[in-house]
Amino acid sequence: MDIIDVLLQAGLITSALVLYLLFIRKQPARRGEYKLPGWNYPLKLLLARYAVKRWKAGLHSIVGDESPRGPQHEGWDSISIRTAAPNGVTVLLGVRKLCGRQPMAEIIVYIKLKDGTSYELMDCPDTLVGAWLSTADGWRAGGLKIQILEPRCRMRILYNGLLKRTTDNVTQHVTFNLTWTSSSVPVEHPKDWNEKLAAQTLALEPWRDSQWSSMLGKWEEGSWLQWGTVQGRFQSFTAEGALDTTEYLQTRGVKERHWAPHAYEGTRRSFSITASARDGTAVVLRGVSYKKVLTQCLSGCVRLPDYRVLTITDTDLIMSDFCETPGGIPSAYTINIHTKERSLKVVLRIGEEGCTAYSGVPYQQELVYRAIVADIDGEAGSGILELGYLPKAIAQPSVRLTPAPILKWLLKKDAGFVGYCLSFEERAATCTDYVGGKGASLALLASVQNDEGYRVPPGFCITTKALEKHLQLHTELKAAIQDIEAANENYEEAYFKERCQKVSSLFLALELSADIKKDILEYMQELRSKSAQLKDAQELRFAVRSSAVGEDSEALSAAGQNETILGCVTDDDVIRAVQKCWGSMFEFTSTYYRRQNGQVCLCGGGVVVQTLVSPRVAGVMFTRHPDAGDPSRLLITANYGLGESVVSGTVEPDTIIVKREPNGVLTIQKRELGSKTRRHVASSSGGVITEDVPEKERSVACLNDTEVLKLARLGVVQEELWGAGRDIEWAISGDQVYLLQARPITSLERWTEEELLHEVDSPIMADNELTTFGNTGEVLPKPVTPLTYDLVIRPLIWSMDRAIITNGSQYDHSLTLSHYRCAISLYNSVYRRVPKKLDTNIRMMEMAINGHKIADENIHKTALIRRKPHWTDRIRLIHHMIMSILTSKWKLNDTVKKAKDLEVGTNAKEPIELLESIAECEDLIGELTYNHSVTTVASTSSQIIAMTILMEGSADFTPEQCNEISKLLSSGDVLSAEVPQCLANLTRQLEKSRLMDEFRAQDPKYALRWLKRNLPHIYLDICTFLEHHGYRAIMEFDLYTKPWILVPEEMMKILQNLRSSPEEPQQSKTTDEVIASLTTPKKNSTRKVLRWVLPLCRRAVRHREGTKAHLILAAHKMRLALLRLGDMLVRQWYLPHPDLVFFFRLGELQEYVRKRDPVLLKKAIQRQQYYPKWCKLKFNELNNGWIAPLEAKGPSVRAGDVRIEATSVCGGEVVARACVVKELSEVDQLQQGDVLITHATDIGWSPYFPLLTGIVTELGGLISHGAVIAREYGLPCIVGATDATEIFRTGDLVRLSGTNGVLEKVVVENKPGDEQIENAAKVDDN
Repeated sequence: MDIIDVLLQAGLITSALVLYLLFIRKQPARRGEYKLPGWNYPLKLLLARYAVKRWKAGLHSIVGDESPRGPQHEGWDSISIRTAAPNGVTVLLGVRKLCGRQPMAEIIVYIKLKDGTSYELMDCPDTLVGAWLSTADGWRAGGLKIQILEPRCRMRILYNGLLKRTTDNVTQHVTFNLTWTSSSVPVEHPKDWNEKLAAQTLALEPWRDSQWSSMLGKWEEGSWLQWGTVQGRFQSFTAEGALDTTEYLQTRGVKERHWAPHAYEGTRRSFSITASARDGTAVVLRGVSYKKVLTQCLSGCVRLPDYRVLTITDTDLIMSDFCETPGGIPSAYTINIHTKERSLKVVLRIGEEGCTAYSGVPYQQELVYRAIVADIDGEAGSGILELGYLPKAIAQPSVRLTPAPILKWLLKKDAGFVGYCLSFEERAATCTDYVGGKGASLALLASVQNDEGYRVPPGFCITTKALEKHLQLHTELKAAIQDIEAANENYEEAYFKERCQKVSSLFLALELSADIKKDILEYMQELRSKSAQLKDAQELRFAVRSSAVGEDSEALSAAGQNETILGCVTDDDVIRAVQKCWGSMFEFTSTYYRRQNGQVCLCGGGVVVQTLVSPRVAGVMFTRHPDAGDPSRLLITANYGLGESVVSGTVEPDTIIVKREPNGVLTIQKRELGSKTRRHVASSSGGVITEDVPEKERSVACLNDTEVLKLARLGVVQEELWGAGRDIEWAISGDQVYLLQARPITSLERWTEEELLHEVDSPIMADNELTTFGNTGEVLPKPVTPLTYDLVIRPLIWSMDRAIITNGSQYDHSLTLSHYRCAISLYNSVYRRVPKKLDTNIRMMEMAINGHKIADENIHKTALIRRKPHWTDRIRLIHHMIMSILTSKWKLNDTVKKAKDLEVGTNAKEPIELLESIAECEDLIGELTYNHSVTTVASTSSQIIAMTILMEGSADFTPEQCNEISKLLSSGDVLSAEVPQCLANLTRQLEKSRLMDEFRAQDPKYALRWLKRNLPHIYLDICTFLEHHGYRAIMEFDLYTKPWILVPEEMMKILQNLRSSPEEPQQSKTTDEVIASLTTPKKNSTRKVLRWVLPLCRRAVRHREGTKAHLILAAHKMRLALLRLGDMLVRQWYLPHPDLVFFFRLGELQEYVRKRDPVLLKKAIQRQQYYPKWCKLKFNELNNGWIAPLEAKGPSVRAGDVRIEATSVCGGEVVARACVVKELSEVDQLQQGDVLITHATDIGWSPYFPLLTGIVTELGGLISHGAVIAREYGLPCIVGATDATEIFRTGDLVRLSGTNGVLEKVVVENKPGDEQIENAAKVDDN
């Protein structure tokens, strides 16, 4: 055996020994449950890095939208939001789906306010709330709703329920309306798990087989998170329903989607640290220790102030030393965290404030949450610490769980064959498409009446098929309905009413077909047989009630819009009543309601025929107090006789509030006796009569305590059966309770003004974020409309980012949105790349945007921290400037061609086709705005070059030099300069015609026609002007703006007010003349160079103005297409007015055209109503952190000598003109923005509510018509304001406080120059 063989064998033996020691021999080193590195750890770590890389290569992206995952039959799926603010505010929210054969839902809610007051779940630490309910647009459980508005971008978060105030353990009704806005791309786990940290985890595990690296995915957990902001209104209420606390929250943190198919099966403990600093630096560090394997898994990411997110590569945190037990949580802890670019020192100060939650059934994890104060590299911040432990004992949740709702409407496809009539007992009667909302609800109520201890008077539904057949037989009816449809275009109320009246009269005049009548009579015979067994029906009478498709739904109540005929006796009475019900669907109030809510004119309609019970007392019950949706208070209103007197609001009923304790105990909290002067009763000869209530009965409650509590118990049960709060009509005859209707409470999830105002706000992740309205405040001095944001502003943001070259984070935008206003983010634009010492280039850019210097030492320091200077920055800047100047001409030509060639939906015949054609323009607008961004950079660059030359090497520039640069840039051939020149020329022509005074006397609407007749040559000049410049206007980037070409009367007003100058306009100076006029250059060489640079500057300005003009031309073509779309939508009864199209978001409009969801239309109407008020908001030029408007400087008012107090039914405050209307016939006095003061309102007032800013009625209660409508529109409203119509006069300036229940006359103490009194109107959502 030679030496080579000996060495080879020795090497093999040594290798085998090393492999055994490295991977097979068990590692004894442990610390408790944690494995510790052994002597061979460094070598294993090297191999683990390679194994992790191969494992991650096989992973795929798991980021979807925020909706619950698809089929997952085990484990859990969750969404959580963990945010905080430096002032101590903390928001912790989450919904978890426990998967299984019967999925369950858990929620977590913890809110800490800036004064230290905190709120948690009433049953905390139990988080289980009930059966899991799937929802189409997000997550919903236990009063918490997380609605996805834009996937991975925005969510709406609502809560309406009971929380426990931890400081004194008092349970309060709490609501909050919050908006989540993302500020980073998603970070996935395990896909984005840093290889080094993953390798450290794997290297602690012994080698087992070739699948060593697969241990990392053993538990199949997955998650993704985004950084972002939460802002919105928090409110808490006293036990009596009065507002206790209101606070606007603004926090920063993370939203996380997390799922675990194996639930907590392998989890031993976990932690998650979420912290954000004032400067925008933020950290998420999480750790999980599984049982036996993967005992220390650390991962996380860091968000930098420049918007980039980097994964954590290393940390000195050791899990065994950090919060190992709930009792071992330290008060302070320091962690060093490393990324590939930056190392951070994070100091945590962990307080006692927080909450504990149990998760799983039975309990599988104890989750401990603590609010923390964090210091990240010396920057103060805050956050949330989450700690997960094995529970001390395995136990079942102790709370009563809300069962899954039982009562659900039947889908049309499941209904089967349907004839002209359906009894309540037939399954198809629960389908709204066939019997309408009212009929389907009654059928569902009847289906469980024997189990729940109430009765539904027997009845049947006449289906929509009967109406369809009736219309087929009578073509004149269909033609008359088409006349109503046509009257929606160019709407004129008198003509519209006339068309409606014709249709309703025709329904009464035309007989039902024999087969429809035959079916009705057969069902009537059966109903009489059933009714004979009803002990409360002394003499058989019937109620015939309209039941339109779409009414009594979650989105649309239509309460009282259609006819109800009570007291029918004979079959002929019933047939006649059916005709009245059908006709009532086309009466003015009902048709106008559909018009206002975007529903088709010819809607499907059912009719309900029921036995009429003659009750002793009847009324309405809300299972949640309608004022703010308090689930702990039920509201009952009652009067003697039939419930019509309560529903219609014609009398003041008794009002009872029943307190619902957390343990289910019901007690009467408050009882207010109404006047109850009149009641409705069935007449012996048929129909219904109104009679006086005896004085003795008026002075006592019409319901005794037993009856009240019985009703309340039924209300609680109904809420569970339906799965949501209910508005229930009821009646009591003898000892029997009858339920006559159960509809959703529609106003509880209405969008507030604050939500809508901030819905597109950009996330502000740092307290030192610096924004300016300089420049943008000139181009867009008002809020942009929602559709403009989607079709113009978003492409503008993307194109500007492309032009200035962002860092790839997708969120370091140079434009910021707040309150629908555009602002410039200075750290992402002017100060994106600053030198170590501020130079003239920065100062000149400041001058270009703001007209003055901005940056001080702190701003400069912040800019340097955000993006450290690099030696290539100046080279890149110069290259960027040169390329912009070189390509400027090409960008102009490209813009001109594309704008002129643009055609938007010229061949579209249907709204959806035209809308899709408009939506496709978004990319083109992006290209054009990019071209304009390039020419703008070129123009700015040429100015910087000229200024640099002019300064001749000086370190700073003087005001004189600024004036000189303006001389250099002045040019008479800039496109936008033609507008004032043309107007001046037209004015001179009018003056020379000697007909100027006569022209000025013309009504602006008809002035152009006068010019055509009297001064045709000037008329032709104006037409030429409008052709070339008519699409330009103030706010010309906004699609809602009406330029002169669309409203030439506005141009006529300007011409009528202009005065011509006696001097002819000055001709623009030549280059040599401009250079000769300069006084600051000291060197001849400077003037020589400027002679070459000046044409460059002027050309760059022309290019910039040219791309802008043609960009606006393209936007105008979109505007024209949108106006055509608006007209189409009005014609097809989608919109009541074409301008509403501009107040939809693009996605909303697309969905609305497809589905006619009235909720989307209501949002658009609300935005349009609020828009004039938003236009009056004023802002500082420069803003640090969150952008807030300046305090309004409207007219100062003081209380006058007239004041009344009444019952508040909808919060908010407004100062506006009063309009006192004693009769509906006087309604023509109403003006837009008035506070209506009247005796009472009914359904006939419906068309006029959109005009109002507040409502005051002398009569009515919490569920009166005026109160219901006020809540639906979000108007401040008080009721029971005795003698208000006598005390106040039309034209009075009044302050209406719906929050405090006060109406008072006010006096203006001072008034700004040209402001109108009504501009003081200020509505607050409370």
